[in-house]
Amino acid sequence: MDSKKLLIWGGIAVVALAALFLIMRPAGGGAGAENVSASRAAELAAAGVRVIDVRTPGEFETSHVPGAENVPMDALSTEAAGWDPAEPLLIYCATGARSAQAVQYLEAQGFETIYHLDAGLVAWEGELEKGTQVAPMPPDAVPAGTPVMYEFFTDW
Repeated sequence: MDSKKLLIWGGIAVVALAALFLIMRPAGGGAGAENVSASRAAELAAAGVRVIDVRTPGEFETSHVPGAENVPMDALSTEAAGWDPAEPLLIYCATGARSAQAVQYLEAQGFETIYHLDAGLVAWEGELEKGTQVAPMPPDAVPAGTPVMYEFFTDW
């Protein structure tokens, strides 16, 4: 193959890749999310940023960031449809996995300012609101004194 043909095919490949990128990129054009530490997340929450917990209702009832709203992953698309995309949001879950998915979804929907507690609730340093739901302990169990957190979720 001569150099002229190689150059032409190279140009066609670059144009095709650029077109593929433009077609496949998420809609919305948001500025991107900012991963924040637990201390920065606490500052944002104290400043009035809307805090969204994407864990299940049972997890939320066990403990959550004070003032947080529980919007489980399976309800996010429905709930977010009524939100103002210009309102700043702080998103978290137990360890950061589900909230990362939520952040991607919200970015694709055009939300402009998203803060992500990327280490999740396990990194939270402040007080937590606790509900009444506690998993029952078997009668013969002996607590080890070491807290353990499990994160269970399904794809949405």
